[in-house]
This record gives sequence, C-alpha cells and structure tokens, in this order.
Amino acid sequence: MLNTYYRNLTKKEKQFAIKRIASKTYFTEEIVEKVLKRYNPLMEIKDNRIAIHKNSYHKLVREIYKEYSMTA
Repeated sequence: MLNTYYRNLTKKEKQFAIKRIASKTYFTEEIVEKVLKRYNPLMEIKDNRIAIHKNSYHKLVREIYKEYSMTA
C-alpha cells in the first residue's frame, strides 16, 4: 500500500529512489531530485524496489522531460 510521500522518506531512501528513477529514465540525478521535491508523489520502498502508482510515475516522467527541456 502506498502511504509514504517522497518528503517523508529517510535520507537513505530518498537517495535510493533518486538513483533508481534516474537509471530508468536516463536523466541526471539532479533533475530527478528537483522534480521529486516539487511533485512529491506517494511511493513505497521495499526489498530494493520502488513502488509508485502508474499514473503518478507517468506524470513524474513528463515533469522530468519538461525540466530537462528547460535546462537544455
């Protein structure tokens, strides 16, 4: 069950989430971190996996692309 917002994760869990999402989307960790702080989705981290709702993940990826296009 997704019941934890990104801001409420521990520092170690935040770093893990940033690394995993950055590796799956092929963007830098700085861009992913900036978007995660702004968007703050519900997510769960268990057994070295990140669980996030499908629609939230797609919106997060869209926001990452927007942020990347603004900085490029």
